Amino acid sequence: MDENNNILALQLVELDRESNKVVPFTQEFRVHGFDIYWDSLDPTELTFMFVNHQRMGDGISIFRHKIGTKYLQHVKTVKSPLLYAPNDVVAMSRSTFYATNDMRSTSRIMRQIEIFFGMAWGHIVYYGHEGMFTTAAAGISYPNGIARSADGNTIYVAASSEPSVNMFRPASDGTLALVGKTVFKDFVPDNVSVDTATGQVLVSGFLNTFEMFRYNHEVLSGTSARPAAAVRRLRPLAYPRMGFAVENVLSHDGTLLPATTMATLQTKRGVQRILLGSVMADHIAICRAGSRI
Repeated sequence: MDENNNILALQLVELDRESNKVVPFTQEFRVHGFDIYWDSLDPTELTFMFVNHQRMGDGISIFRHKIGTKYLQHVKTVKSPLLYAPNDVVAMSRSTFYATNDMRSTSRIMRQIEIFFGMAWGHIVYYGHEGMFTTAAAGISYPNGIARSADGNTIYVAASSEPSVNMFRPASDGTLALVGKTVFKDFVPDNVSVDTATGQVLVSGFLNTFEMFRYNHEVLSGTSARPAAAVRRLRPLAYPRMGFAVENVLSHDGTLLPATTMATLQTKRGVQRILLGSVMADHIAICRAGSRI
């Protein structure tokens, strides 16, 4: 969506190896988290990475997009036994990324137990230039949204079951070292985004966890649940171990956008506004100075 609120639909395509022609994308496309990478060495191209919950196994589907066209061309979809519960992905280059595995358990009952007791069984995987997956960090309570600083030297991860936002430093081998965190009270973080101009982190999350669970369970059949949500702004303090200064940017009772799971900044004619999204909704909300636009 551009500054004039125009929404551009992009068609998924792939290269047919036999005819060497571009054809519609033939794989399943069941999206969860995603990220977009822009390389200053080629400002005309964007790389899109999607968590793709295919029935034949979860993977990360990578596409390239030439700015000005209406196509996302499939590059590859990568899978691994280490990538068994992916939630979100952050691109580190056109071909490398970190992805969160929110839980260790695969059965429905064990996943519910893992969430309820806040077990620190989730982890983060790294996909490097060699085309191999490795474990980058472990022992995290439901690692959810993930984002990177503008220089790529800091990785932010929402640990929903703790609940906290963790700050990591990536090493050359892809491993992540925890250098700081902020633990919340009465706020469950879901996703994170970074304002590259200021380095500040926006965190969207829930104020009533049980109402959120009820909404997600009942939404397809009709529900009266309206989980209250909020957006917090985190400003990194002088030393990473000190965590962040936390500011409440926006709160709503669930009527603005039920189950708000994402917030990001957009500048429109010099004025900042917040775009709110939800994994369970077919629309977004646009806010400025705490008001709906």
